[in-house]
Parts: sequence; C-alpha cells; structure tokens
Amino acid sequence: MAFDKARVLEQIQSTLAEIPLPGTPGNVVQAGLVQRVIAHEGEITLVVEFPPELTNQQGSVCERLEEEIGQIDGVQKVTVLHKKPESSAEESPTQGAQGPGPNTVGAQDIPGVKHVIAVASGKGGVGKSTVAVNLAMALQKIGKKVGLLDADVYGPSTPKMLGTEEDRPQATERETILPIESHGLQTMSIGYLLEEDSPVIWRGPMVTGLLRQFLFQVEWGELDYLVLDLPPGTGDAQLTLVQSLSLAGGVIVTTPQDVALLDVQRGIQMFQRTSVPILGVIENMSYFQCPNCDHVTEIFPGAGGEGISQRYSVPFLGQIPLEPTTAIQGDSGNPVMVSQPDGSLASTMISIAHQIAESLVKK
Repeated sequence: MAFDKARVLEQIQSTLAEIPLPGTPGNVVQAGLVQRVIAHEGEITLVVEFPPELTNQQGSVCERLEEEIGQIDGVQKVTVLHKKPESSAEESPTQGAQGPGPNTVGAQDIPGVKHVIAVASGKGGVGKSTVAVNLAMALQKIGKKVGLLDADVYGPSTPKMLGTEEDRPQATERETILPIESHGLQTMSIGYLLEEDSPVIWRGPMVTGLLRQFLFQVEWGELDYLVLDLPPGTGDAQLTLVQSLSLAGGVIVTTPQDVALLDVQRGIQMFQRTSVPILGVIENMSYFQCPNCDHVTEIFPGAGGEGISQRYSVPFLGQIPLEPTTAIQGDSGNPVMVSQPDGSLASTMISIAHQIAESLVKK
C-alpha cells in the first residue's frame, strides 16, 4: 500500500497533541518542543528543542514520542533529532569550537567509515566543491583510504570535476549501491543519476531521503575518511545531514571578502549548535600571483578567513590562491592534485590534509 503522507502527518499531529510535557500546562506541541515533523515514506523525523530547564526530561519524553508515533499505521521508523536552544549556542562565540566531541544524539555511523568530514560554505560561489575534491585527493596522497560524497543535489559538480559524467552506479543483489571509483576515490553524486541539463526539482524530504540512501546504502567499504561536500548555505537539508550523521568534524570554505565572511559565521554556528567539532577554515581565492612576474594581487578586500578563525577560536587551515589552472583542470575532469601534484596548490592541500588528520588523531 502506498504511503499516505497527508493522513500520517494528520495522525502525528493528533498524537502529539495528546502527549503532555511534564512540568508544563500543555502538550509537547503547545510547549514548542516539537518544532518540525518530516515524513519520507515510512520514516518520520521529529526535530525537537528542549529548553535548559527541561533537559532532564529528554530521555523519557523522547522515548514516548518514538513509541506513540511508531504505532501509527504506515510509520516504519521514528528518529528524534535534538536542536540546541538558540540562547545556549550564542552565549560564547567559541562554544563548540572544540566541542564535546562528534554529535551523538540521533546520529548514525556509516559502517566501515572511520571519519566523516563535512565541507561547508555559508554561500555558493566560493569554490567549496573544488576544495572538497582536492581535499579528498590530498588525504589520499598522505596514505589514507578516502571516499567523496557530493551532497549538493541541486548543483552536483563532482562528476564533471572527476571526469566521470558518463558513469552510472550499479546496484548489488542486496539492493545496495556500488560507488563510482575515480583517481582511487570512492565517489557518489546525484549527478551520476541525471541526464545532462536535467533540472532537479525536489522538496526537502525527498532530498533528505536520497542523501540518506547515498550515505547508508552505498558500499563505501573500509574508509579512513568520507569527505561530505554539503550544499551551500545553512538550511534544513544541511541541518538534517549534520544532525543525522556521526561527524568527525566540519571544514568551512570561504573567500576573503566581508560579504562572504558574514555567511561563514552562519556555517560556524550551524556546526556549533549541533556539537560538531570545527576542524578549521580554508580561505579560497585568497590572492592572484602573476605567473610571469610573481606579483601578488589581492583580488577581494576584507579581513579574510584568518580573522574569522581568530574570532571563533577555530583553526585557520590555509590560503588557496586564485589560479586559472584550477578551474581549467577541474572542468576537464583532471583536478590539480592529479594534473599538478608538485604544484603550489597541491602542496597547500597536502598541508591542510595533514592538519586535519593530526587534529582527528588527537580527538
């Protein structure tokens, strides 16, 4: 029988209205505890926020939410995601910079994968995907087994940058998915499933369901690192991904200008509010160095990624110059980590890879 989303959501609302919140005069909805309900097929996700004075009731209330919602006809699985109160996240700009460790509430591990690293940006156009691809390759260069998941479902670019646009993933007898291998990386992207120029018009729950399939139903094998190229921004898709996964840490990519740094703050706060350790900030397109005379030109004015790192007490991992060959090689499916392994950019990325690897060993 097909999943009747409208009926299930209506029954969920009725059920929630009958669940009291001890210590308050109302139910969990009236108290503002349940902030969002996401239904995808038979999987239900509840986003809840407990005020500080009610945190001692989290366990019992969440157990009842899972039990009551799980009894609704058509519901196969219930996941409760915890959102930190806004006030607690903003008490100190450094809170969560080191963090209590990877997020654990409602988070899942990926079998065989030791560390998942999320690469994020507060806005598009900063070269996040280019950095993610070359970071994955740099981690591989220092002897690690690495996978790369392009989670930017609305603008997948990994297949083009890796020269795998014509490849299509295969399913196994267990109905799992075999990743596409390129330059030694295990990769997955919605771009492998789309025809060229096909628009992606999906609602949030559909996106979440697809990404969960890419995370947990792909045969990633034994990996030291899975690099997760998040969609740009800090919306529901990014928040759901960050809260659903047991992340080792997050990396923020920015450009030097002040308008980009304003968005970086949102990315940092997203990781902090979900207790994800911030591994550092990478400044992309930092400057242009003339190949003929070596003159350095600052393309973008602004305080730069180093300034934002100091403000939030998170590591500054390095600066990546603006180089035409980076874009050219990326468009040709031959990233600079492969085409120019002895170049300056490759050297910078390997330095960043070492810093990330060393910080995770210490955690």
